[in-house]
Amino acid sequence: MSGRPESGPEPCPAARPLGTALVTGGASGIGLAIARGLVARGFGVVVTGRTEPDADLGPHLDFLRVDHADPRAADAVAAATGALERFGPLTALVNNVGRRHNDAIADLDRASLLETLALNTVSPMLLTSRLAPRLGDARGAVVNVSSRLAVVGMPGVAGYAASKGAINAFTVAAAVELAPLGIRVNAVAPGMTRTPLIEAWLAEQPDPAAAEAHVSDRVPLGRLGRPEDVAGAVVFLASPESAFITGAVLPADGGYTVS
Repeated sequence: MSGRPESGPEPCPAARPLGTALVTGGASGIGLAIARGLVARGFGVVVTGRTEPDADLGPHLDFLRVDHADPRAADAVAAATGALERFGPLTALVNNVGRRHNDAIADLDRASLLETLALNTVSPMLLTSRLAPRLGDARGAVVNVSSRLAVVGMPGVAGYAASKGAINAFTVAAAVELAPLGIRVNAVAPGMTRTPLIEAWLAEQPDPAAAEAHVSDRVPLGRLGRPEDVAGAVVFLASPESAFITGAVLPADGGYTVS
């Protein structure tokens, strides 16, 4: 759980107008799109992950090596004072890290299920707990990345859905408990989004174009989400424009959950 490897340029220490945002699991896909969106909005951003992104991070985006499956991860991140204040005070935490769990109920395995719950649910709860004092000092925001599957039933994803349903419940409970500290807590619930995982799934189908058309037909806006669609919702909830919003779970699913 060390910071940037010894090789490579030193991170830029210059403060950003909106301070530092921490994005867990921000090395690729939705997490990296969120990080770039926050930078564009005026945050300096530190992303966490097990491996550093291949993409050029730029001067306002830094990397902190963290394995959030490690039970000590939250404490280690909280102790990384230099990273948390890289671009000014810590003003936003985006709990994005997670893993899929695609087992039918009949096939649920205790060990695998506990791994999913530990990473998807316990990890963001503990990180929020450890960073709340810093976020309170800056009257900051927490944004949890949930899923449409927390509220929409689908076969084969019970473990994943349960982990994200717990995140929705944590969001509303934490919003009330942390409000006296000036901390807002919200969540974004993406629908099916064109991440590398979904791209790989489409490529495995006998007719990828037909498979995409089939899933897109179930979305009122008629297409799959893009990482930038999710990022836009997260950036809004992390920014001053949403200063009077807390306890919300905002769908970013093209209307899927209301249809």
